[in-house]
Amino acid sequence: MRILHVIDSGGFYGAEVVTLNLMEAQEKLGIHPTLLSIGDTGVGPKEIEIEAKKRGLETQILRFRNGLNLKGSMMILNYARKLRSEIIHSHGYKSNILLGIIPRRFRRMPVIATLHGWTSRRFFTKIWVYEWIDALAMKNLDRVVAVSSAVEKNIRMKSVGIHPVVINNGLPRLGFENDSFYRECPEISEKCKGKFKIISIGRLSPEKGFNILIQAMARLVSQGVDASLVLVGDGSERDSLSDLAKKENLSDRVHFIGYRDKAFNLIPYFDVFVLSSYSEGLPITLLEAMQAGVPVVTTSVGEIPEVLGAGQFGTLVATGDPGVLAKALEDVYTNRGGAKLRAIAARDRVLTKYSVEKMASKYFAEYQNLVSRK
Repeated sequence: MRILHVIDSGGFYGAEVVTLNLMEAQEKLGIHPTLLSIGDTGVGPKEIEIEAKKRGLETQILRFRNGLNLKGSMMILNYARKLRSEIIHSHGYKSNILLGIIPRRFRRMPVIATLHGWTSRRFFTKIWVYEWIDALAMKNLDRVVAVSSAVEKNIRMKSVGIHPVVINNGLPRLGFENDSFYRECPEISEKCKGKFKIISIGRLSPEKGFNILIQAMARLVSQGVDASLVLVGDGSERDSLSDLAKKENLSDRVHFIGYRDKAFNLIPYFDVFVLSSYSEGLPITLLEAMQAGVPVVTTSVGEIPEVLGAGQFGTLVATGDPGVLAKALEDVYTNRGGAKLRAIAARDRVLTKYSVEKMASKYFAEYQNLVSRK
């Protein structure tokens, strides 16, 4: 079976990691996946393309003008036909929309879309409009997969009459390089030495709630906890978050280290991993932290409460509340033994329930169902 995975990637984050992990697992199942990385004209090599080639995955690159570009839609379809793909697997609203505007009777080839999660928090913003167009476009596709039950129940899904299948994200077993932080960030690791070490990984964008995390950090320090925070990732909020850290007198405690390849390798160095997001599907970074056996404190959004067993395998907090987040971090600090026991149980849970093999097998079943229906 030949599958064409289509994605317009803006970095190498959760959706990109899931896509490449899935492709690797599919090769082991005897499936032949190909990555088609699309983008605007003039865009150079993308991180997902570089990483896919490193992994030895078949990769095709396609550039065309952004927007509702019917010519671009046909270019994707022609690629799929040229590669003799039996199914197109779309990842993200841009490819969903481009494939959704092609009538099914003309397209003929089945298209399955994975909805990794929507991030808009305000009405009538540009991304909010794109997400509604995405929902309408997916109605014209053959199967929609949601990575969490929360995504499945999204009001947009119900409004347009889409009934997604839920397939949770999965991870391969990771081989952590426990000295990675010392090697990559020697100066910062020295500054963190002896402190209560906190890490968070993700795009520096509004929906990730990093401003709440920095405010929680300020409260934690004011309560006498000698803590340090390392933020891994880049994004539009970097300058404003840096300014906030200065305002809270945390410039020597909050460290921005930018995007890092295989950032999961840094996690074992830390005492706690934090997610302060306002919205998530099923975040890969959470699964990575659980595999690392590091205590987790996270907002109760998306599929996270299910992954953490309603708080049995990590601490859940409300969104947008720095006081509650600070208290949860303080609890980990004062009861590190109990937090570590829960983290060990979390590691066992993620290795059994959220494996890449399970994810790939479930997608394979959906592919077979679509092919047989065709």
